[in-house]
Amino acid sequence: MDLKIDGSEFNFFFKALAINGKKIIDKSVDTYNQLFHLGPEESRAIYNEIGEKLEKKGDFDGAINTYKKVLAHDPNNVNALFNMGKTFLAIGRLSEAIEGLKKVTVLDQNFAQAFYLLGSAHFSRDENNEALSAFEKAVALNPGNSEAWYKIGLIQDGRHEHDAAIDAYQKVIALNPGHVKAYQSLGFTYEAKGMRDEAVKNFKKSIEIE
Repeated sequence: MDLKIDGSEFNFFFKALAINGKKIIDKSVDTYNQLFHLGPEESRAIYNEIGEKLEKKGDFDGAINTYKKVLAHDPNNVNALFNMGKTFLAIGRLSEAIEGLKKVTVLDQNFAQAFYLLGSAHFSRDENNEALSAFEKAVALNPGNSEAWYKIGLIQDGRHEHDAAIDAYQKVIALNPGHVKAYQSLGFTYEAKGMRDEAVKNFKKSIEIE
């Protein structure tokens, strides 16, 4: 019969890991599993949390290797795929980020942040058609994502679709009135349209915020 444990046991376990380092992760999880009869799902949850903690500490290789341990047993684990894709994006391994995040969006078509990060990876590779498609899906699922709206504006600006870009930047400012770059980009877009007064107003606003 499996032994039931409360959250304090898990907290103790993670504190011990933080003190002793990643070298004991595998052994600790195995021991913990034996002691408390954790099921596969609980073990995967532990590895995912360990990976997140390693990523926050800047140990990206350790985080990726930890997520891979989950995926070795559960290739469609959405959390591990997302976290690994996010980590790959953070260190600039864009092809691997795109591969993993695409899989997440197929497995969970309502995962707004996965679409946003997928768009960001494509955007970093100047794959603007793919990026725009992902960002539009992200804001359809989460209209409050100001950074997705901002990148949509940048893509539309690059296509000289100035009115659409202005609309996107204004959405950013409505969501985040302190978004300096949105005011600056809005100023440049109005300048491109020959609307000098509007351009100056937005440039001044960006300076005021800074």
